[in-house]
Amino acid sequence: MSIFAELPNHYIIAFDRSIEGRRTYYESDGILEFLDSVLSENHFNRNQDYISIVGYTMEYGHPSVDRYVRAYNSNDVPVIWYKLEGKNISELFPNWPEGQPALDYLSSPYGSMQSLAKPYSVIETRSQKSFDALANRTFLFVITDEVVNGTDDNYRQEWINASTCYGANYSMFNNISDGVFSTLQMFNEEFKFLRIQLSRNNSIVGKIPISTDGVYKIVPYEVVSVDRPSVYAITDMPSPLPLQRVKGGFFLKIDTHSLFEKYIIRDISILTSDGQLLGSSDSGKLELFIPSEKVNVGDIISLSLTVILKDGLYDGVIISPANTRYHDGMVVNQVVKIQNEAKILGILPLSDSFWWWFPNDMFSAVMIWDLLILLILIFIVGYIFYRCFVRINTYSPANDKIKINKTE
Repeated sequence: MSIFAELPNHYIIAFDRSIEGRRTYYESDGILEFLDSVLSENHFNRNQDYISIVGYTMEYGHPSVDRYVRAYNSNDVPVIWYKLEGKNISELFPNWPEGQPALDYLSSPYGSMQSLAKPYSVIETRSQKSFDALANRTFLFVITDEVVNGTDDNYRQEWINASTCYGANYSMFNNISDGVFSTLQMFNEEFKFLRIQLSRNNSIVGKIPISTDGVYKIVPYEVVSVDRPSVYAITDMPSPLPLQRVKGGFFLKIDTHSLFEKYIIRDISILTSDGQLLGSSDSGKLELFIPSEKVNVGDIISLSLTVILKDGLYDGVIISPANTRYHDGMVVNQVVKIQNEAKILGILPLSDSFWWWFPNDMFSAVMIWDLLILLILIFIVGYIFYRCFVRINTYSPANDKIKINKTE
């Protein structure tokens, strides 16, 4: 639907900072030009889409959630929900890798903690967001060697392995573990990461190698909501839509509310079957007149719903029909018909050309016509009876019955 075509996407680039043996690739100026090229090949809009750049590593001697994932800075400005406005990433960091988050505890071991990287990279973009930005789709490009201290999808096991390795501060790991596990559990209940494929040099690939051996690479994901909400599952939207016939068309009045606090109604739009916008509202309240020239009885109209997902962790998802993942649930089609439509004498539909009174009340308009027609019929029947009565009670002899005599 064209009314949602301008919704931006959000691209999160997460650098793995624990990449011993691959650091020359990371520190090369060419990596930023490489990223610019990959984004261009995969439909990144430099004027519209948002970009966030973060780096992740856990300093085992001084483990901290706040320091685990941090934003890169360009001219002391965090590159979080940032619009390039036509520029390239390489222009943001002329002295790369200057702008990267500093590692202050290099004397102790550190590691990637891959099982935490994806959720916390997304969460970091919320914590650093300075304005209310939203994305139609969210992509996460993890630039990593994928070395894991355990199993990538088992964060508890990797946490234990990291906290008990030589030089790690087990006590500090233990103190923050409950908060970390709770956050990850909440995140996994709201979101999941879908592995996607990217275009590269006229090929479709699952990973894009950066190092010559292919170990250091870009691993792409799309961040999606676990739930696929639908109009009637998350709101009290009436079904069918309460269309009321009025003179010249139809009137629609809606006052709907979200059934869940995390879904905030952003837009309700009514469209014709060919996508023409008839009216919209930026809340759950909508009052709309639809002229007969645009919609007739028997036509199909569509209601589309757009909501903001306020999950408290990312707060960047907008769920709308523009996203194919949510389209079917967020659009409702309905045939235009009037329930219990009032008709003149219960037979004749009330056309606009004969709608002379009560333009917003079909029943009253029909009742007036019923009364007028009834009075006319009573007059006609009364007149007929009157003429019959006069005819019956008037003596009119034939000419052969009449004689005229002359008198003296």
